Amino acid sequence: FLVSPTEICGAGRVDALRLVKNELYCDERGGLRPRATQQREVLPVDMVFRSVGYRGVALADVPFYERWGTIPNDCGRVLTRHGGTQRLVGNYVVGWIKRGPTGLIGTNKPDAIETVNALLEDLQSQNSLSPQDTRADAIGRLLAARQPNYVSFADWEKLDALERQRGAESGRSRVKLTCVAEMLAVLGKSGALHPAGD
Repeated sequence: FLVSPTEICGAGRVDALRLVKNELYCDERGGLRPRATQQREVLPVDMVFRSVGYRGVALADVPFYERWGTIPNDCGRVLTRHGGTQRLVGNYVVGWIKRGPTGLIGTNKPDAIETVNALLEDLQSQNSLSPQDTRADAIGRLLAARQPNYVSFADWEKLDALERQRGAESGRSRVKLTCVAEMLAVLGKSGALHPAGD
C-alpha cells in the first residue's frame, strides 16, 4: 500500500497507527525501493501484529556484502566480492541471502531455478568442485561431524506430521513449532544448532 507505520497511538490500548506515505525510486541495483514522503495519515486500528523482518548475517570464510546483507553472487554463483567477477567455485546461494528480503514464497521458485540452472551449467562445463568422497551417504556423515543436530529431510517430515496433527486437534491446518530447541527435542536431539566448526 506504499505506507509505513511510524507510531502506535493510544493510551493503555492501541487506538490507531500513524503512517507515512512512500514513493518508489530505483536503487543502485535497478530494483524498486520505497522512500518516505511528507504525506502522513492516521489509521484507526485496535490491534497490531509485529513482524520482525530479516537481514542476512555473515558466515565465516564466506564473502558478504554488509550494505545489503547478502552474499555477493551472479545468478546464484557466489562471487569473492560485491561488484566483482571472480567466483567462489562450487558455492551457490538462493532466497533472501541471494537477493535480500524481497518477494513472496512464489518468488523463491524462479530464484532457485536460476541457481540450479547455474549449478547444472557448471557441472556440465566441469567448472565445479570434485568431492574426494562420492559415496551417497558422504554428505550425511559430513553434516553429522560438523553439525550433530542438523535436521534432515526425514526429520522435517516428522516435524511436518506433528504440526499437522496438532493443527487437526484444534481445527486448523497446522500448529507451527516456532522454537528450535522444541523442534530438536521432538526429534530426540539435544542442545542447539552450532555454526560449522564450533
